[in-house]
Amino acid sequence: MVNLSTYSKFAILGLVNNSLYVIILSLAMDLTSKNTPKSLILLLNILPALILKFFAPILIHNQISHKKRVACLIIINSLSMWLIAFKKIYVGIVMASLMSGLGELTFLQIASSKFGENGINGWSVGTGFAGICGSLFVLVITSLLRLSVTTCLVGSSLIPLGFILYWHLPQNEYQQVDNASQDQNNLNLESGDDESTDKLGLVRELLYPFMLPLMLVYFAEYLINQGITPVLLFPIKQHSILFRKYRDQYVLYGTTYQLGVLISRSSGNYIRFKNVWGLSILQVINVGMLLIEALYFPIESVYFIVLCSFYEGLLGGSSYVNVFLNVNELYSTCSSQKREFCMGVVTISDSFGILFAALFGLILEPSLCKHQVANGRDYCISS
Repeated sequence: MVNLSTYSKFAILGLVNNSLYVIILSLAMDLTSKNTPKSLILLLNILPALILKFFAPILIHNQISHKKRVACLIIINSLSMWLIAFKKIYVGIVMASLMSGLGELTFLQIASSKFGENGINGWSVGTGFAGICGSLFVLVITSLLRLSVTTCLVGSSLIPLGFILYWHLPQNEYQQVDNASQDQNNLNLESGDDESTDKLGLVRELLYPFMLPLMLVYFAEYLINQGITPVLLFPIKQHSILFRKYRDQYVLYGTTYQLGVLISRSSGNYIRFKNVWGLSILQVINVGMLLIEALYFPIESVYFIVLCSFYEGLLGGSSYVNVFLNVNELYSTCSSQKREFCMGVVTISDSFGILFAALFGLILEPSLCKHQVANGRDYCISS
């Protein structure tokens, strides 16, 4: 039975945690020069989070309390958006990335060990809402209201205050599950060598069914978002309401992609995939299809790209929620400590996929743009 209080609160926490990440990516064209690959913003937005999530399950799992982590999320996230707004762009993005990784790691661990599927489903829905809300926030502020990017960034610095909701999670449920698992955790404490061996074994168990397909689907979708769609630009008609600049098309792609993510991440209670490899393969096919479009433009329509972006979001969001639900289900009878470790490890895989996409996109986007310009299509250098 779904506990709506827990579910909705984790949804809001997921929304708050991922919103700044989405806002930064949606403004990639505004935060870089015309000749700078947009994947640079993606790289700065994911690499620090990946490094943190890689070491955190081992180094800070039992060292820094959840309360202290959440306090850091509020303060540093807000500061990072002010830094980006006032031209300390790269420093601000790195700080926001670190906090995004810390937030995902912390709240997935809390959800898994204290609240089970109820918390994980809520978190997944919230992160899906973050995508569409963050993209719409940028779309409305910059494309419809025509306010400045600085105004958009300063306004977004208030979003991390939503983490205060952490102190309002249902304490009875939290404490009850925590106490029930404490005795089992004490029985499972092992010597350092045995514990390290056990952790390596868990990583091997998680690698093929969960980590690799999640990494692949994220590689494919972020390669599309930061390496291909920035050059999928079309002539702007006079008096267009949605498109006054070429960057407006890119913002719309991101918004419809995030709408797909929201819908699919909200489906965890209704549609389950025990094997997520099929979703990953479909996303790779999507990459191939959009690459052909970027090279030859067989379908000359901005709305075709909008549709592809929506489909891309459906695949990516479904992969995310099903992987974490499957991991939670597989290790549901294990100790709270082991479930937290498994969740922490699996969160690394999507970050690796995004990192590889960012590195590949640094080469792909300029190459596609150069190809288009050589063939008389120069929108990518006019954006």
